[in-house]
Order: sequence, then C-alpha cells, then structure tokens
Amino acid sequence: MKLDALIDGIARRYSGPDAEVTDLSSDSRDIRPGWAFLALKGEKADGAAFVPQALALGATAVISEAPLSLPEGIAGGTFTGDPRLRMAEAARRLHGAPDDRLALIGVTGTNGKTTTTTLIRQLLRGAGIGCGLVGTVLNAAGDAEEEAVRTTPESPAFYRWLRRSVEAGDAASAVEVSSHALSLGRVHGARFKVGVFTNLTQDHLDYHGTLEAYFEAKRHLADQSARFLANADDRWGRILLKADGRASYAVDRPADYRAEHVALGPTGTRFVLRTAAGTWDIHSPLLGRFNVYNLLAALAACAEAGFDLDRLAPAVPGVSGAPGRLERVDCGQPFGVMVDYAHTPDALEKLLAEGRRLLPAGARLHVLFGCGGGRDRAKRPLMAAAVAAGADVLWHTSDNPRSEDPERILDDAAPGIPADLRADPARYHRDADRRAAVRGALADCRPGDLLLLAGKGHEPYQEIHGVKHPYSDRAAVEAVLGNGR
Repeated sequence: MKLDALIDGIARRYSGPDAEVTDLSSDSRDIRPGWAFLALKGEKADGAAFVPQALALGATAVISEAPLSLPEGIAGGTFTGDPRLRMAEAARRLHGAPDDRLALIGVTGTNGKTTTTTLIRQLLRGAGIGCGLVGTVLNAAGDAEEEAVRTTPESPAFYRWLRRSVEAGDAASAVEVSSHALSLGRVHGARFKVGVFTNLTQDHLDYHGTLEAYFEAKRHLADQSARFLANADDRWGRILLKADGRASYAVDRPADYRAEHVALGPTGTRFVLRTAAGTWDIHSPLLGRFNVYNLLAALAACAEAGFDLDRLAPAVPGVSGAPGRLERVDCGQPFGVMVDYAHTPDALEKLLAEGRRLLPAGARLHVLFGCGGGRDRAKRPLMAAAVAAGADVLWHTSDNPRSEDPERILDDAAPGIPADLRADPARYHRDADRRAAVRGALADCRPGDLLLLAGKGHEPYQEIHGVKHPYSDRAAVEAVLGNGR
C-alpha cells in the first residue's frame, strides 16, 4: 500500500516520497525492507532514538510524533492524534480490516483468559472449524503457531495475526485482551463478535492504581463487542450484566449458560450445560472447578458467536487446555506434581482449593510460590496469606524478580504468613533460588503428597536482574526426578 493512502487521516507526510509500505512496526528490531517504522514515545525510551536501527534494517518510512531529520529518500510523517490509536488504525487498514472477516472472540478478566481462549480454539478446531489464537502462550493462524511475547501484542502484530488467520481460512480467532492492551490501544478499532469477561481480582495495581480503574480498563472490551458475555458469579461481572442485551454464564447463579450437576474428579470433570436452546452432557478431561468456568465460558462464547453447540459438545473430551495451567508432571514418582500459572491472591486461593480436592486423606499439600518483581507490591502479602491459609508445607521462593532484589520481594510477602508458621521449619521453607526450592520440595514429598508449583506456569525463563535465564518449573522437576532423588 502506498504511504499516503495508508496514513490518510492518521498522519501527515512532511518529507520524502510516497513510498510503498509492505508492513509496519513500532519495534525497530522487527523492521524488514519496505516496512514503515512507527517511532512512539514509551515509558522508558523514545522510539526516535531507534530510527537509525530501523533504517539500517530497510525501513522506507518513519512516522513519529514530531518531524525528524531523515536521510534523503526516506519518507517522514507525523501522527495527527494519539499515536497508539493512529498506529492501530494504520495497522488495521494495511491488513485489510481482518476483524471484519473473522468471528473475533475477545476474552478479558484477571484469571482464565489463557485457558478460555485456548479452549475456544481447541473446541472449534475439534469440530472441524478453523480458529486462530492471539494470547499469552501462543499466537496461531491455521496450523501455524509461534510462541507469544506478551498477552496482547502491539496493534501491528495483532492485526498481522488476524490477517494470517483470514489467509489460512480460519472462521474465527480467539484473543486474550489484557487491561494494558485496552488502555494502550493495542486492539483499537477491532470489532469483536463476542467479548467475554471472566472475573476481576487484585492485579496490576502498579499500573492502574485502583481496582476500580483496573475494572474500567477491562470494561472497554464491551464497547468494541457486538455481543458481550460475563460471569454472573463474579460481582464485577454482575455490574457488566446490568446493561441490556448482555448474556451471562455461571455455576452458582441463574444464567443464560449454566453448568449444573458439576462432578469433579481426579481424572476429569462432568457437568450439564443448560441454555435456553437445550441441555448438553459435558465430559471434560480438565481438572478443577475453575476449569468448569473456563470451559463454560468457551462454550458460551462460541455459541454467542453463532457456532452450534451440537457440533462443539462432542469435541470437549479432546481438549487439553493451556500449557502450564494445572498441568501434571509425571516422572513415575509416588506423589503428585502440578505446574500452574497462578500469580494473584485469588488464583492461588482457587488453585489450593483444587489441590485439596485432589489430595488423598492423610497426605500433605505442598505449595511452592513467589511474587514477581517490578509489579504490584501490595498483592505480595495477600498472595502469601492465600498460600498460608491452604497449604500444609510452604516453599517460599522467587518468581521473576526482574530488576528487584529477590530477598526484598520475599520480605514484602512474608508478613502475610503467620509468625508461628514461619517459625516452623517443617512447614515453612524460604529460599530465593527457585531451582534449589524445587529440589527441596521434591525431596520432602512423601507418597500420596501433592506439590503445586505456582506462578511460572508455561514460562520457559526466569528474569533475574533484567536478564531472562532459561528455566521452567516442569524442566526443573524433570531434572530431579528423571535423574533419581
């Protein structure tokens, strides 16, 4: 597309030719020959500083917030409004408004986004319907899959994945929509056929300031959705359901989509899905009550998007959920080990409740957890309190310390654990070295015990002093149990 057509109403060209633009990015490292570089100002750096790098990689145009001194032959433009919103508009235009050609399903909320979007894709593909995915763990279009960098990518990558889904023949795409994405315009302009709200608990207050502001960011998804679906068992979801024309799902309360006669077991879950259109017996290999909500939300979202539940229900036994979400690690050991991404007080509380349900009588529940650095400090003692309330043995360690001192993070969380428990060496263990904590926890487990490794989930790294070191909880467990204890 020619630059002037691309930026019409979005930016003004002030120098250079009306260049041909094949793609665009605000990350100079992504630039390829023929791309436009969008030099945005961020919290830590000004994109204008990376123009030389973008030009060296072949950028033919640079759009910035103010005119820059560019080499001859390089087109320059300035945004006419909010740069992030204008960037999203340009990306949507360049990629041919792919959201118009997909049943776009967006999922927001504190917990459950990754599993719900993954289940939407697995259900539809299991029923022979193509579905893409834009999420925390994975971005996908057709059969193509790539590891994701963040929950919701910047708008150029977001619309690029949607276009790839269209080109692959997908009928739908499921998108994790974070509060940051909504606040920063990463999905600006997209029209979702269905928006889903899972729940709201304390998280990201370092960015939003208050729980109310966090909620306001989340509710923006409703404004971009033709149909909106909310969890009626969540108090914030009930606020959203006060608006006319919105659909509900629930386990405990009356709802448009309700899971009844829920039976939780160590090898799977059963429930009856009741809707105005009929009932379906659901047999799922997923474990835990929170996965009832995730699967219920996924089925309801697909139905709201126009897909037939008669076709989707038979696909349920084949779903596996998302990596790192209550995922078993089985090396033949005589005790259970599970990896989960839980990293909020509410998610930890729910994870431990599920662990209790799976625990044999007389066995102990071990929980290894940590708190992320550079994030909401106020939730650290709350996370520790949630673990202390439900675990028999606590293994207090690091998550991603990022640029913070790991010991300081542990100190922040420790007040959430009763002093007498912290003084009990048989029940409380503190070690900032996560690998060492994993080894200690595995060595302490007896036959029948269950060890929950919380916080890292699918992540293949641990960020320490700003450097991402290769690490995964699953691999750490397998390194010990695979070599003998």
